[in-house]
Amino acid sequence: MTEPTQIKVNVNLPPELEAGVFASFATIWRDNDGFVLDFAVTTAPGIPSVDETGEGFVGVQARVVSRVRIPAGQAWEFMRALNSQLGAWEAEHGKPPTAE
Repeated sequence: MTEPTQIKVNVNLPPELEAGVFASFATIWRDNDGFVLDFAVTTAPGIPSVDETGEGFVGVQARVVSRVRIPAGQAWEFMRALNSQLGAWEAEHGKPPTAE
């Protein structure tokens, strides 16, 4: 028997997760174990505020709707896959609108 040349993963999605969740933005941070992707949704309109230095800002409340942890070694595969999908989306739909 020869050594396998490919790994094929059969991913199953439970029915209760098929709809997914809406997230209006994501944050990414890291720790010693890898990377953490927090997908969040705003929960209230922004409130104009001033910080301790007198600088104005708009404070926005948000709630994390999903947290995904990936090992550091997987982060590069994730970025390659995301870049590939972004390229395919752009080829199909054109340039996306810029974020405000």
